[in-house]
Amino acid sequence: MSPKASQFATGEPDAMHTAALKRARKQVMAIRSFYVSASLYAIVIPFLWVINLTVGGKIWAYWPTLGWGMGLCVHALTVFAGSSFFGIAWEERKIEELMARENLKVVSREKQMVQAQMRLLQAQIEPHFLFNTLANIQSLIARSPDKAALMMDNFIAYLRESLSASRAQQGTLKQEFDLLKHYLDLIKIRMAERLEYDLNLAPELGNVALAPMLLQPLVENAIKHGLEPKIDGGRVVVRAYRRDNSVMISVEDNGLGFSDHADSAGSGVGLANLRERIAVLYDGQARLEITDLGSSKNPGTRVSLIVPVAAIGVEQTT
Repeated sequence: MSPKASQFATGEPDAMHTAALKRARKQVMAIRSFYVSASLYAIVIPFLWVINLTVGGKIWAYWPTLGWGMGLCVHALTVFAGSSFFGIAWEERKIEELMARENLKVVSREKQMVQAQMRLLQAQIEPHFLFNTLANIQSLIARSPDKAALMMDNFIAYLRESLSASRAQQGTLKQEFDLLKHYLDLIKIRMAERLEYDLNLAPELGNVALAPMLLQPLVENAIKHGLEPKIDGGRVVVRAYRRDNSVMISVEDNGLGFSDHADSAGSGVGLANLRERIAVLYDGQARLEITDLGSSKNPGTRVSLIVPVAAIGVEQTT
């Protein structure tokens, strides 16, 4: 039974409604009492002053005027404390403020945890990728020195970009696309004509902030599960563009198509894990969408990362 269903089963909502109704009735009675007192004050005090001034002698009417007036002020503070001083509304507002502060602390800790997980992830991925790439370079040295040299150049460029990204908590879309280019150049040397790729980054989005290591796992997933198992390979296209008030980043391939076993975005990094990371990093405002393209004859997959511009500091369109 869900918590909500459990509340209805135990009668908690009815109890909460009854308590709220009692508080409201008590408040109405207090307000009515104050209005009665104020009305009597407005009638009795002038009458006392008329008697005092008519009879003459010592002025005594100011004592009931002052005493009753002070009592009426205290009564007003008590009655209207819930909305303006230190009553129920004030307590609820303070509780909400304290809860908001605690939530901010929790979100901050979660973000720090995700960033630590990302650094650990990089530490796990890079040695594996390093050894595989060096092994490929070694195998090419004897039979194709030119390809080995090209692969080494791309590998050095990839490591340079990867090192700067791993030391930063925040990167840019341009840095991510530069890293993807070096990565895909390395894979293309190994897959040759079986791999084609296209990177399309809208120029105005180059400096948009993006957490590192979000796009490469998606590209690895497309190659590992979509293109590599396919005999004639295929094409992967990465796009980043603006649509209304969101930044759209898509990784699309014409490989074997999406299936349950493909939920492993490279080196054991699942799409579910990626969803959790973006949920924390962007406070639940970003989302990941998977689209199965085509048919059994012309399969393909598109994975889209959609981030509202408000979550990454881009000016919204009017």
